[in-house]
Amino acid sequence: MSFLGTRKILTGLVVLLLVLAGVILVRTSGTKDRTLTATFTRTTSLYAGAKVKVLGVPVGTVDSITVIGTAVQVKISYDASVPLPRDVHALIVPPSIVGDRFVQLAPAYSSGATLPDDAHLGLDRTAVPVELDDTYSALDKFAAGLGPNGANKDGALSRLVAATAANISGHGAAFNTTIRQLSGAISTLTGSSGDINSTVVNLAALTGTLAGKDAELRALVTNLARVGGQLNGQRGDISSSVVQLQQALALVSTFLKDNRAAIRTTIKGTTDVTAVLARRTTELSQLLALAPVGLSSLANIYIPTNWDPSKPWLSSFTGRTGSADLRGALAGDLDTQLGFTLEALCSALPAAQQVQLTTFCTTLTSLGGNLGALLSMAIEHGVTAPAPGATSFRSLVVGPQ
Repeated sequence: MSFLGTRKILTGLVVLLLVLAGVILVRTSGTKDRTLTATFTRTTSLYAGAKVKVLGVPVGTVDSITVIGTAVQVKISYDASVPLPRDVHALIVPPSIVGDRFVQLAPAYSSGATLPDDAHLGLDRTAVPVELDDTYSALDKFAAGLGPNGANKDGALSRLVAATAANISGHGAAFNTTIRQLSGAISTLTGSSGDINSTVVNLAALTGTLAGKDAELRALVTNLARVGGQLNGQRGDISSSVVQLQQALALVSTFLKDNRAAIRTTIKGTTDVTAVLARRTTELSQLLALAPVGLSSLANIYIPTNWDPSKPWLSSFTGRTGSADLRGALAGDLDTQLGFTLEALCSALPAAQQVQLTTFCTTLTSLGGNLGALLSMAIEHGVTAPAPGATSFRSLVVGPQ
């Protein structure tokens, strides 16, 4: 094969490869991009050829911008290798106040369903930035509203500013302190967010519990209302009772003030007596258990011989005669019951009470605690105890004759 033939073959192979590459490029160029259309309320400073970005990374361009009625429809093409979520939104982002803008697609895809090709985003899924002209217009309207044809038509705004200036004048330090304290309070609340959250959770649980007890709460409120009605109907009686109670408390206060010393002495004496009784609880319990039996026996000590219990009116009290033998037997039995208890009580009394009962206690001690003998002496009228200081025993027991 000659050199010329070889050159023709190589030239043909190169041409064939170029053709194949062109076919491949043509086919891939038809499938590498996807499109979507988005409807905006306006597209100020947005032009065909503007960039389309996801998280700041360019992924496509704006193909065309068409006005449709009071809205603007923007056709976008983007790289098919970049998936978009089905709920994607389109936003016009101004890199500066003036200058070209771009379309931001957000959020970025993470997982789930993807946006199909040739999708359409309505006004509910698009947003535009606030224009500087809109800001100026709003400020102009605000200023006009505060002007002489608006809120200050009658000078109200001027008076408000003057009054505010007069009130604030000289209070700069106080305002500074207030702002600092408010900042500290906000910091404290921020540091206590966990406690506040727990409080809210507990209040929610309490509210849930109260909601579950709605019937009981309604009954409680109804009953309270009824009680309030009853008290309202008895307002006069309650007022009178309160006045009388106030008067009684005033009398009690006056009584306590006038008898303070006597009350203090009485309380002290009561304290001494209760202390003695507290130390003699065993003896007192025995006395309370045996006293009814002893008193019954004491009532039956003297039984008249000429008295019929079924016909007590046949004999007078002063004309009755008794039985000494029965008296002695019953008195001896009573002495066994109560003698020891009374003798122990005499020895346990405070000094002042011992002086008052010296005659009785001395006589009982001199008789060896024999209560029967003591009662017999009292009944017989005239027996004087031999103990020193007991010479007036008869007057103590039966009274002077």
